[in-house]
Amino acid sequence: MGAHPGDTYSTPVWVPDAAPVTNRWSGYLDATTTGYWYVTGGETTCNDAAHCTVAQVKASLNDGGAVPTIYTAAVGKGRDHLWAGAVDGLRINKYVYDFGADGVRVRRVS
Repeated sequence: MGAHPGDTYSTPVWVPDAAPVTNRWSGYLDATTTGYWYVTGGETTCNDAAHCTVAQVKASLNDGGAVPTIYTAAVGKGRDHLWAGAVDGLRINKYVYDFGADGVRVRRVS
């Protein structure tokens, strides 16, 4: 829990590397191997000034307390340039969410 032991809410944030292509679809981006992560709220040492890998974020959240729970996931974009795009194949732990015109399909992966 770091500097805020009574605070039990934070937001992990992934900042991707520069876009590999422009004006067309890119391949899958892997947030476990590209870009960097930080956690809001001060619960870990991974913050906006001290960037971490996904492995470091997970280790910093493994403090002996309750297992962290993901309540929501969101995709956002900063204020610097226009982005019009889509997300597909979003993987959270062992589940991949494929978004399509007929809804969301969820696949379990190992």
